[in-house]
Amino acid sequence: MSSIDTLVTDPNAFFRDRSERPSWKGPVLIVTFIAVLGVVSSIVQFRATADLYTQMFADAGEGAEAAGTIFQVFQVVGMVIGFVVNYVVWVLIAAFFYVVSLVFDGTGEFATTLKLVGWGLVPSVVGSVFSLFITVYRYEIEGVTVPTEVTQESMQQFSQQISGGPLAALTGVLGIVFTLWSGVLWTFAMKHARQLTTRNAAITVALPVLVGIVVSLWSIINAL
Repeated sequence: MSSIDTLVTDPNAFFRDRSERPSWKGPVLIVTFIAVLGVVSSIVQFRATADLYTQMFADAGEGAEAAGTIFQVFQVVGMVIGFVVNYVVWVLIAAFFYVVSLVFDGTGEFATTLKLVGWGLVPSVVGSVFSLFITVYRYEIEGVTVPTEVTQESMQQFSQQISGGPLAALTGVLGIVFTLWSGVLWTFAMKHARQLTTRNAAITVALPVLVGIVVSLWSIINAL
């Protein structure tokens, strides 16, 4: 079986060799790592904006102590949901590819599709690492100015602060790069998971890739 570095140098061979007996271990670890990085990034953001959210809950009619407790619950629930969503997205992407491949008379089990599509999320691991570094720099090193009063104007300014600037634009550019990379990996994953031609496999994965590119382009436009 081809080594992991073949995923980068020769993805066609990588997925061909793993299509016979794909393992759950690699894909599950990949998605779990993405989820963990997302949680760490959320913790950094929550820490930097704790006073803001606490004030929002307090303004909603809660006392200072109750508002702090609500924020902690809000934080934990948000992180749990964020963690689980990664697995849901993995399954939904694989299911979408599986259904579309039926148009091209694809054959092969859904479990095989799910496992190979998981390997196609490797670029998201790299992207999540970059995103975490950018988040730490923005919130912990560069710092953000959190509004002392929750008003429509202050919240709008805060939103512009965290979604604009060179770092936000860089995140969007990297998003395009990693989305295209995933598209290439998914093409070969579906080619071997569902016995498709390279052309039909590329068509199968095209829509989610295009959506990802559009989202990244929109974030770049907003950042400029």
